[in-house]
Amino acid sequence: SPPAMIPAPRASTAGGSRWRRVLLALALLLLTLAPPASAQPTPTSPALQAAYTALQAWKRTAMFSDPSNFTANWVGPNVCAYNGIYCAPRPSDGALAVAGIDLNHADIAGHIPADLPLGLPDLALLHLNSNRFCGVLPDTFLRLRLLHELDLSNNRFVGAFPAVVLGLPALRYLDLRFNDFEGPIPPAVFDRPLATPSFSTPTASMA
Repeated sequence: SPPAMIPAPRASTAGGSRWRRVLLALALLLLTLAPPASAQPTPTSPALQAAYTALQAWKRTAMFSDPSNFTANWVGPNVCAYNGIYCAPRPSDGALAVAGIDLNHADIAGHIPADLPLGLPDLALLHLNSNRFCGVLPDTFLRLRLLHELDLSNNRFVGAFPAVVLGLPALRYLDLRFNDFEGPIPPAVFDRPLATPSFSTPTASMA
């Protein structure tokens, strides 16, 4: 029988609306996670050093095409100034860390290397909508214990449903539509407290 239909994505909004959504999401997370104001984050925290290593490796070894030069300013250790990178105080100790990545509509081709989540353990938001990322999600995504929003829609990811996302305790928004995933959607997805359902029925095909 033909695969069940998956809802079409919402129409893209203007760039300003996209940035407002990202900033609002991060602001809400900061209200919940930020340490007392007396804790002064240090710009040279080990968290930022690890993020610098991970982001540079991603750009050099796993981004094959960036036609709009979105990552052109990904140079030097100040990762908080990179396009699409958002920093915030870490809830555990107040040290500055990368809390969000938004590469939506950048048309970047590449994949997500296994080392990326290892260098960004404080990531709360990852938006890669409308790029040309391919491959599979690495199991190291399980290290992203604070990941709240994951949008991988409109890419070229392959394989079975990435079950690794079911192990993310903080995940509340998930969008995997319009990739090349195959096979059934695990019913467990519909037991998760996701704010925006990304699928139609538990038996819907992702093909």
